[in-house]
Amino acid sequence: MLLPINLTLDPNSTTRIRVTLEHASQQTEYVVIAYGPDSLYCIESICPHSGGPLSRGTVGTLSSSDIEDLNVFVTCPWHSFRFSLTDGSCDHTAAGGHAAKTLKAERDSITGSVNLHVPENTSLVSYAEFEFTDACSAKPKPAVVTPAEDVPQLEDGKSWPLVDWCIRVLNEPNPALKVKLTAHVFNLWNDGTITDVGSGTPPDEPARDSSLSIVQPIKTKRIKKGGSLASRIAILHSLASIEQWAIDLAMDVMARFANVTVAGERLPREFFTDFLKVANDEAKHFRYLIERLEALGSYYGALSIHAALWESAQDTRGDILSRLAIVHMVHEARGLDVNPQTIARFETAGDADSVVYLTEIHNDEMTHVHVGQRWFKWACDLEGKERYSTFHALVRTHFKGPLKPPINHEDRARAGLEAEYYMPFSSAQ
Repeated sequence: MLLPINLTLDPNSTTRIRVTLEHASQQTEYVVIAYGPDSLYCIESICPHSGGPLSRGTVGTLSSSDIEDLNVFVTCPWHSFRFSLTDGSCDHTAAGGHAAKTLKAERDSITGSVNLHVPENTSLVSYAEFEFTDACSAKPKPAVVTPAEDVPQLEDGKSWPLVDWCIRVLNEPNPALKVKLTAHVFNLWNDGTITDVGSGTPPDEPARDSSLSIVQPIKTKRIKKGGSLASRIAILHSLASIEQWAIDLAMDVMARFANVTVAGERLPREFFTDFLKVANDEAKHFRYLIERLEALGSYYGALSIHAALWESAQDTRGDILSRLAIVHMVHEARGLDVNPQTIARFETAGDADSVVYLTEIHNDEMTHVHVGQRWFKWACDLEGKERYSTFHALVRTHFKGPLKPPINHEDRARAGLEAEYYMPFSSAQ
């Protein structure tokens, strides 16, 4: 049946329509999107992967694709899953059937308003226009941090292998451009433009903008509990620094271990797909945190940073199992432990906007820990090693001190990190 919506959509505007429909006593929220001079699309408003705001996703086309009917897609701003606006299919390799519901939408030939093709006995609950803004966009940076005249244009790089791109990102000192380059290579890999992994030697340490003051960890200012504006800025600044290092850690693990063999096998393409997803998430997190810093009257570089996280990368650069264990199953898992307390402090302070971003970051980090343990287990299985005892030996070699409370057992389990991995190091036994 045809259901009229008495609103029009200008294809040149940023307006979209949110529509709630009821069918068989079930309500579903959709978003109607205009793309191009003649095309209207209608897809469910909530991402079926993890509940993200698909209604606020960016729309684009694939210049080339092996996936039928996926030329026009919307990208969820939470985890970058892409959904066809034609049939709702998802192109992410880890999506596992996360298809979105779609309806055929068209303009009324007389009034120009929206008509939806819906199942019989579907009723209209509500509809309203809203202004679309890119949820991942950060505000312009202060000139003192990233002067516009110092930001070069993105290279095409379509003929580059992946490792060359990873090294390019590692050698980029400008944090804003590092983020753009990361998103660029992520898209080139996922649309099939980059086909070769390649080989190369990554730098011993990633480049950093000269405006950043890097000090020893012991010399950084002690961060308080987030009750004051100054302490919240300090927390966000520290987290932004961690996310910048995390981009580089994901790029480095791909470049440094691109040609290793595990029990005679090369790393499969899925390994690089997973870690490019991690890098793209970290770049998104960095943008979020910079946006919050600027909204609170500060900027990235206003405080000193340290490179403690990169020290673990240097310590584990000779062995992929060590890298996966220490960086992704120790450091990133520790983030799952402390993030809920940080979020609670911002909630208490009434900083709702930061809470939204910090919660999304925490949810993403669970997937990153999952990636680390997934490939650690894969390598152990191929080499015939018992994964728990192997992990314990590596942690004792590269990491000092016990695991202290709080320990977020629930989210560690969601990330696939069983207690058998970490409880032998816990001081809370």
